[in-house]
Amino acid sequence: MSLVVLSNNDADGKSSRQKQSIYTPWSFKNTLSSTYQIPANAQVALQSCKVNIDGRVQFSPANSRFFYYFGEKLNLDGVTDPQFEDTTSYPVEVDLSLFTNSNEVQEVSVSDFANVVEDALRQSSFHPNVKEQIVVDPLRNASSLDFLGYKFSFSQNNATTGTIPGNNKMEQFYRADGVYEAHDNGTTPIFSYTGGIFRRLTDSPWVTTAGIGTERPMSLNGGTFTVNISSTNASANASSQDGLEWHVGLSRAVNFEDSAGYYYPTYAEYAYPLADIQQDMFADFGVARSQGNELIAYHMVYDADSDAIVKKEVKYWMNASSDFSVSRVNFSGTNYTQVKFTAQGERMKAEIYDNASAAWKVITQYSFGQPKDSMFKPINQACWCLHPVLAVGMDRDDTVGDNATLEISQFSGLTIAGYDVSKRYKGGWYETREIIGDANRYCKELESRFWNNPDQADDYTYIGLNASSSVGYSHVMILQPSEIYKRTEGANGNDLLGFNRSIVDTPNTGSTDTTLQTFNSTAVPPLSSPMSLFVRLNNFGQSVVNGRMGNHSKILAHLTNLETKTGRQTYEPNNLIYLDLKNPAPLSITEFDISFNYVNEQYATILSGQSICVLHFREKPRYD
Repeated sequence: MSLVVLSNNDADGKSSRQKQSIYTPWSFKNTLSSTYQIPANAQVALQSCKVNIDGRVQFSPANSRFFYYFGEKLNLDGVTDPQFEDTTSYPVEVDLSLFTNSNEVQEVSVSDFANVVEDALRQSSFHPNVKEQIVVDPLRNASSLDFLGYKFSFSQNNATTGTIPGNNKMEQFYRADGVYEAHDNGTTPIFSYTGGIFRRLTDSPWVTTAGIGTERPMSLNGGTFTVNISSTNASANASSQDGLEWHVGLSRAVNFEDSAGYYYPTYAEYAYPLADIQQDMFADFGVARSQGNELIAYHMVYDADSDAIVKKEVKYWMNASSDFSVSRVNFSGTNYTQVKFTAQGERMKAEIYDNASAAWKVITQYSFGQPKDSMFKPINQACWCLHPVLAVGMDRDDTVGDNATLEISQFSGLTIAGYDVSKRYKGGWYETREIIGDANRYCKELESRFWNNPDQADDYTYIGLNASSSVGYSHVMILQPSEIYKRTEGANGNDLLGFNRSIVDTPNTGSTDTTLQTFNSTAVPPLSSPMSLFVRLNNFGQSVVNGRMGNHSKILAHLTNLETKTGRQTYEPNNLIYLDLKNPAPLSITEFDISFNYVNEQYATILSGQSICVLHFREKPRYD
């Protein structure tokens, strides 16, 4: 019998952290100056080991998944309103491993981990006024020495000024084939957009010229979108164009065409629901002049008979807050020159400028107690990121409409780093779920709620802006599966983030009346490893089955006493477990290859300094 002492370094202190080194604390080789003989039919056991666990944060899918919710806070009694189905928001999964592009165990410093969580929350926050506004910092005591957890600061961007979409930043928003495909390829354009001016170029009355600008989303904290319909640079509503159809609207982006080839969500029904409307592109909110020369307002809302969202007219003349109270407005004899949308939280307001009286007139706006079909739907999570949509039609009996124009004069577009509706987590919630492929599950469920169905009588109180000109929502983190905040299966982030409750919905500072809400960890997150540590002897013939990975392994021992500790630690098992080396003949050894690993066989790079492994070799006992 004999002992073999192995180490990566002479003493604790500086040690290479380069993964390619053969002397790292988690993986090292010792080469002997002479041959070491191991007898036939030998066994090996771990006698003892010493390691330094550096206290970095370790996370993997097993402990780093939680959900973030931005909306009206739910009542935790599970009965009193509001409950899950009563709100316009939906929990969003925040999977830290997703944003590190790795399913392996990640080992980072406390500060780096705060940055990882911050980045993941920013990408998982789809409200345009919250994106890039979340900050996560390590939380320390007054002397800035003791680590206490993390501070989560949720703020909002209250900007209402912005820039109009840049030149050529309007993409066609109707179909993906024929003349529409040609427009995308830039060969036969059906419209142009430069200097804010949207111009119809095709003289084919059957072609829908609809464009969407997805460069920036609109601010929902009082942001506006204003379009000239009759001016020096806008001819669509000029008296000479009487009866010409035009549209001004706002919409989420739709990246993929539906089964019929249109840029519509797959759970939306394509139809011609509005009289005298031919430019039937998708838009969440729209104002138009019909070919019958009437002012039309419309939105996409849920229809139970179709089990889909469909385009329905907003009967604005039935809304007491509208300046039009008799019937649809007829444009004959009027001098309307601009259309404006204003978003305040969930409330969308549409106005038209009467040049004769030099005043804005309200088409429709939210007013509690008014008929649901007389005002726009609430701005909900599926359409938080709204983009300008323009369209100009053409009279099918003559050439009216050829080269007709609309001009964007103001758009409160928020500049968000990396914003891109064609990439998941870079645009809106709907756009991300569409790219992932499950919009029919999550977004449809949200948009099927009662507040999005004008035919359902139940009233809903739209959330507006608070005294700080911010959306009056709450920030909530769901750290364990919840029956209140549903669809949060798999949440497991309590310990990692330092909270002793599963739903974090009460800020340490701030409220729904303020712009900033902050949350502090209520427990110190353990910096000891949440992962079991194993020592592995890589260049011998012992055989172990790793059931978790489903393969044979060279694991020698499980370091059971080191799983809740940090710093310099030693381990010596109470009972030595010997493994057969399966060597029928003696072995001549010149090298030992040792590594410390997690159960997934990944190196445990949380180790630093000197690591020591003492192995005990013996000849296999003979039992009579």
